[in-house]
Amino acid sequence: MRALGTGHWFYGRRSLMAIGTLAAFTLMAGCASKPVVTPVALTLTAAADANPDARGRASPLTVRVYALKSPGPFEAADFFSLFDKDQATLGAELVQREELLLRPGESRKLDMTLPPDAKAIGVLAAYRDLDRSRWREVRTLEVGKPQALTVNLGARQVRIDLQK
Repeated sequence: MRALGTGHWFYGRRSLMAIGTLAAFTLMAGCASKPVVTPVALTLTAAADANPDARGRASPLTVRVYALKSPGPFEAADFFSLFDKDQATLGAELVQREELLLRPGESRKLDMTLPPDAKAIGVLAAYRDLDRSRWREVRTLEVGKPQALTVNLGARQVRIDLQK
């Protein structure tokens, strides 16, 4: 029969190797690069004369902000395809969507933290007079870089500007 402790050197060495390997993996996980995200701060402002009705009175405006992998399908789609079935229309290009209702003269802030595959921001504004309105705008993003954008919603047009 073996005395207690025989083979202790083997088990001790195995334990040390296991602890060392675990420590190495822990350190590597801590040093691993974090996924690149793109923080986007939007300020959406509806002009006092935004979205006039048939009598010229300003009206509330439904606004959608889309984070997109590419702007192509958003730019190619008609208003009703986007408004009624945006997920089917944009498919895999749609990363995220937010919807707001803005009253004339109102400003709202919207902060988005976007994944690395989001390469553009698209804005759709549901103007009453679609035929005479510029109801969509797209702006490409610099992935991984914080950005501040202003979305101006005029009487009949939407515009996205980079804040300075």
